[in-house]
Amino acid sequence: MHKTSALTLLASTSLIPSTLAAYTLVESYDPTNFFSKFHFWDKKDPTNGFVQYKPLRSAAESGLIAIDTKSGTVPAIYIGVDHSTKDPAGRASVRISSKKSYNHGLFIFDIEHSPGGICGTWPAFWMLSDGGKWPEGGEIDIFEGANDDRHNKMTLHTTPGCTIQKMSGFSGKVDTPNCDVNAQGQGKNTGCGIKHPVVKTQETFGQGMNKGGGGVWVTSWTSSQISVYHFHRAQVPADINSGKPDPTKWGMPVAKFAEGCAIDKYFKNLNIIFNIAFCGDWAGGAWSSSKACSAKAPTCQQYVQNNPQTFKDAYWMIRSVKVYQEDAGTQKQMQKMKMVGRGIQSWLSRRWQDFTEAGTVNVDQAWEQGPETLEKRGFGDCKPSLLPFDYWNCR
Repeated sequence: MHKTSALTLLASTSLIPSTLAAYTLVESYDPTNFFSKFHFWDKKDPTNGFVQYKPLRSAAESGLIAIDTKSGTVPAIYIGVDHSTKDPAGRASVRISSKKSYNHGLFIFDIEHSPGGICGTWPAFWMLSDGGKWPEGGEIDIFEGANDDRHNKMTLHTTPGCTIQKMSGFSGKVDTPNCDVNAQGQGKNTGCGIKHPVVKTQETFGQGMNKGGGGVWVTSWTSSQISVYHFHRAQVPADINSGKPDPTKWGMPVAKFAEGCAIDKYFKNLNIIFNIAFCGDWAGGAWSSSKACSAKAPTCQQYVQNNPQTFKDAYWMIRSVKVYQEDAGTQKQMQKMKMVGRGIQSWLSRRWQDFTEAGTVNVDQAWEQGPETLEKRGFGDCKPSLLPFDYWNCR
């Protein structure tokens, strides 16, 4: 007879739902449709950047956007910046926001090349609420950095009340724990940030990452957590490549925001955004803290304006962005199993003392002693099963 201890029972019941997740593709942003599914921002940069964001027609005519079918192994979406003029009004660039907004999902970004790691640049792909006054509705920064950064930083921006309380369960390092943009003891608008682990041989931001063929970033957003996974090109899981993503097989995420934040309260109706900014609040504000960058010019703006050729490699090459959501049937099944799991755990906690006999007899021993041992304790119908107790006969 198979024997299971109480600790194993408790662990197994808590893990039942995690093995059931299945996802359906609900949106694909790819070379066949990409730019038709995004709005082009052509207003002043809200982060005070030295940049001019161009509308769709102007961006296309000036070569800032294109579908590239020659450079890589597969067609990809090109989004770049002007790298030939010295415009005192700011460098021409692109900021786009998805026409569709989302609540929950598995967002898979396949990036072949990023604009990061160049002095003066501040590129990002991120998610932002489509309504209200920022940061109402929340902001999720999935890939972001400034100047000569070599490793990615993932950040949440919220109103007061959302924090990182659990410092484990992810491989990154917490930089700032409070997601409130006005939190005391943190810089204004900083939010709660987790830095990618520093591995010298595998950069996660900038030209080192690009040399390896880019990679895949995945954001998992549910009612209970927001997690970010990253895979270098040679390490992308087969289930992602096959269109059947299964986060339960991916190991530990790079970042996980869970305990300490009521996710559904702070994040809703988010759009996907790509942009390439210059200078501004971050890259400009941090200019003097980079020895390499500050040695090139006294200010970020002076460098960006007077060195257009430097930004030839400041471009995105995006293979696709795919959005998956849990199957409706899977969601219902998971909810049912969670209820069953909670019932089993509650039952075990109430009845465990009846089994132990002052700590001298455990469940395994009770099974070995036969049905009469269980009957004396009021559990005559209990028997091992797949849960491993037959919960419905033992309630």
